[in-house]
Amino acid sequence: MKNNLIKYNPFALYKRVFRRLLLLTFLLFLSVYSYSQANVYVLKAVYLEKFSRFVTWPEESAMNNPDEPFVISVMGKTPLANNLEQIYSIQKINNKRVIIKRISNLYEIENSHILVIAESERKNLQNIITLTKNLPVLTIAETTGFAEKGVLINFYEENNKLRFEINETAVLQSPLKMSFYLLNSAKIVNPVKEN
Repeated sequence: MKNNLIKYNPFALYKRVFRRLLLLTFLLFLSVYSYSQANVYVLKAVYLEKFSRFVTWPEESAMNNPDEPFVISVMGKTPLANNLEQIYSIQKINNKRVIIKRISNLYEIENSHILVIAESERKNLQNIITLTKNLPVLTIAETTGFAEKGVLINFYEENNKLRFEINETAVLQSPLKMSFYLLNSAKIVNPVKEN
């Protein structure tokens, strides 16, 4: 008679954790020494897929349906939009084909998974934050001060390296769940107050 017991393999768990830590180390220390501005936008575009690995969208976002596309919307004018279109014409996110939408209307945001907010939208930022606060949309920007105003992830450069900051309170208030691995790799803006 065969033994039907499933053997526990502790190395599988360690292997998964190690891979995640390795990926985050790569994200954290990815350097942009002697870069051109175009290369920075390529890195930012690649980061979006990396971020998605550590974010959980609610069930209504259809993440489990491979037939539904992953939608990245870009609001405003940024060179990042061109890089997103080039990279995600072949690259998938969460095993889903990716659609890049350039939008100008607040009401086009609703069906997005990621919303990239350009600096040109500074005057509309409060309206965008108010609208996305309760939507399962990962807001990403690349402008100083946007994280403090409620954008979930914001890129910045420090010592010739591309970094990112996360508004921890805004993440906690959103319908999205973000892995502590990602939070630990970021500069935290507006941290959650401990009681």
